Amino acid sequence: MPIPPSPLNPFTANLYAPPASCPVAPEGDPAEPPGLSCSVTLPASARSAGIARHVVRAALRAYALDPLEPTAVQAASELMGSAWRMDPHGEIYLSLRQREDALRLIVYDGHSAHAHPRLAALCEARRRATLRVFAALVRDHGGEWGVGPSREPGGGTRTWATLPLLARAA
Repeated sequence: MPIPPSPLNPFTANLYAPPASCPVAPEGDPAEPPGLSCSVTLPASARSAGIARHVVRAALRAYALDPLEPTAVQAASELMGSAWRMDPHGEIYLSLRQREDALRLIVYDGHSAHAHPRLAALCEARRRATLRVFAALVRDHGGEWGVGPSREPGGGTRTWATLPLLARAA
């Protein structure tokens, strides 16, 4: 009984036919993207805050969110610096998402909560102290921020801020 030809068999496949499964870009202007969605994982290093500033600046400009640039760039830098101080040997994950009328910045680091209540309180106080400038920056922009356990499988800490797209009138 003969073996039926298979498209994966190089001896029976038509090697000169155009590929059928490759997508083709549509003609005309590309569709408007739904909103900013960008993330990057960086090593826990003092240099990572500078890289994060460049990433945030480029992403905001690409999505015409320039009015947020000074606040968001500084906020990302402060979050990255704090994460590095709390977990200087791991990786730091930065996420930017535009949701409705706000920009959400999230930083994950590998420093998990302590089981002993006194150590946990001291650690939280240390983290909040490293975020004093960040807290004032977010508050002055009319945003919110918080710290909590990471929802990621590896554990750690999640620090976030929500910055309204239109700053509150002073």
